[in-house]
Amino acid sequence: MLDIFVGGYLFHPAAVDYSGATCTNGCAYCFANINKESREGKLKGAINTLYKKTPVTYMDMLLNEGYPILLSNRSDPFTEKNKRESIAFFTHLAERKAGVFIQTKTGPGLDECLSLMGARRDVVVYITITTIHDELAAMYEPFAPRPSKRIETAKRLHDMGYMVIVAVNPLNEAWMNRNDLKIFVTDLKAYGIKHICIEMLDIKQRRLGLLSQSKNDRLGKALESVGDKNRMYVRECTEWLVSSEMSVAKKGMPFRTSFFDDIKKNLGKTMPVLQDFVNYCFKKSGGHGIVVGFDDFINVIAKDSFFHKQIGQNTIRAYLLRSGFLTWKDNQQVHSHKDLLRIIWNDGRSKLSVQRHSLFAIAGRDGKRILDENGNVKLYFDGSPHFNKKEVVET
Repeated sequence: MLDIFVGGYLFHPAAVDYSGATCTNGCAYCFANINKESREGKLKGAINTLYKKTPVTYMDMLLNEGYPILLSNRSDPFTEKNKRESIAFFTHLAERKAGVFIQTKTGPGLDECLSLMGARRDVVVYITITTIHDELAAMYEPFAPRPSKRIETAKRLHDMGYMVIVAVNPLNEAWMNRNDLKIFVTDLKAYGIKHICIEMLDIKQRRLGLLSQSKNDRLGKALESVGDKNRMYVRECTEWLVSSEMSVAKKGMPFRTSFFDDIKKNLGKTMPVLQDFVNYCFKKSGGHGIVVGFDDFINVIAKDSFFHKQIGQNTIRAYLLRSGFLTWKDNQQVHSHKDLLRIIWNDGRSKLSVQRHSLFAIAGRDGKRILDENGNVKLYFDGSPHFNKKEVVET
C-alpha cells in the first residue's frame, strides 16, 4: 500500500512509503511483523494515486510536490512474493520526476527495477547488513540473501553509480562485534562506500512478550543486550565510525555529518531532517555555547514553501500520534508543517522534540525558561552531548 511515511519524520528523507505483501525474509527482529503477521500490497490503488491530476489529500500534495517515495519500511520489495508487484510499480515510478529510496536486503527483482529507471541515478539504495557471518545471519534472517551476497551487490551498485547506504540496523554486539565492524568498515572504505546508518536493537519489554518462542530462540544472545547495554554499544560504535571518517546517520546523532546532504544531491528533493539543524548549530556556535530559537529552526528545517502551506484535512497531525499520545491529544489543530514544527520545538513530551536531543537543553535565566516574543522556548547548544542533562540550563 502507498501511505504517508509518518514514522520517518525529521529523520528519513522520503515522504511516502510503498509496502507490498508481508516480507518473507523471516527476520526475527522485524518490527513490522510483530503486530501484523499478514499484509497484502495494494498495487492498483498506489498506481492510481500516482496519477491524480488534482491533489486532494496530504499524500497527494507530497506526491505532487515531487517528494521521494520509499520502498519500503514494512516489507522488503525484493522477495519472491513481492518482486512482480515491485517491478510493476517501478514501471510507473520511472515516469515520475522524483527520487526513489530503496530499503532492502537485496534479492529477486532489484536489478529489473533499477534497469527500468534507465540512466537515472536519483535512486538511493539502502542495504541492510547486520553481520559479516553468513552462518550467523542464517539463524535470525533465514530467508534473506546471505550477507556476503548483499555486500557483493552493494559494491556492484556503487560501481554502477548509485548512492549506496549500508545499514547495520539493528547493530548488536552479538552479531557485529567491534572487530567484525572494523573489518567490515575497512572493506567498505577501500571500495569507496562511505555512508552507513546504524540503530540499536530496540525491542521494548512489552514487545518481547509478543515474540514467538521461535523468534526468541533465533535472536539468541542478542536479547541479552537489549536496552541500555545495546544503547551504549551503539554510541561507542557511532563515535568510532565518525573518527574513521565514515558518513554516519543515527537518530539523535550527536555529531555533524553531511550524510543527508549527499542524499539530497542524489534525490533532488527530500523531507526535512533534524540533522540539518544540528549541523547549523555546530557551524553557528563555533565551538562555544549558543542560544537558538524557533525562528532559527524554521529557517533551516522549513525553507521549502511547501512546509508553510495550509493542509485542510488536518492529517499532518498524525505525525504527533506516532511521537506521543499526549502531544497528539493536546494539539487538535495542525494544518501545516510549520504548526507541527512549533509543537515539536516547544513540547518536550514528543519523541520528535528537539528538547530530547542530547545536544540541546532548555535555555533559562534565574531558573525560568527564556521565551521569545511569540512564547516559543529558547534552547541552548554547546556541541556536547548531555545524556543526563538538567531541564533548564542557565545562560
